[in-house]
Amino acid sequence: MRGKALSATNCSVHHHLRCDLYLHNVYHGSPTVSAVVHQPAELSKAQFERGNDWEATLFSWLDERNMLLTVISRPLDGDDLRELIELDDRDHFFIAGLSFWPPKDKLNAEFARAGTSPVEFGLFKPDLLEICKEEGTVTWKVIDAKASKDVKVKCRSCPAGGIY
Repeated sequence: MRGKALSATNCSVHHHLRCDLYLHNVYHGSPTVSAVVHQPAELSKAQFERGNDWEATLFSWLDERNMLLTVISRPLDGDDLRELIELDDRDHFFIAGLSFWPPKDKLNAEFARAGTSPVEFGLFKPDLLEICKEEGTVTWKVIDAKASKDVKVKCRSCPAGGIY
């Protein structure tokens, strides 16, 4: 059984299924949920493949425009990520391949301030992190690349804003 942890994928499945029991079972390590999650249906496999193709196309497009920084996926801490961003001289770019742990101490402090029990989150692996540097300020946004024709990302706060 898995330990108590939530990931972006778990939250996404919960949102799609609209099933609080699924979220409860994932968090508490139900063996039934683990078996279902690790054996996707053929339709799900086809959807994942479509998503992977779209992601590869998007990454190629960004790379051709010198807007992509790809890193080897190993968990980074905040200082590593800050250094990575500062070393790049571009004002607007995207980072792919990142993974990092959430700031557990800060999250626990927020839960305590709200008077609730903390929730553990798993390793975070965003598709892309958009980085904008302007006048000494760094702004970053998490991008979840979707193959949907209905879901698009528009960057309005960056100097090179546009639809991706």
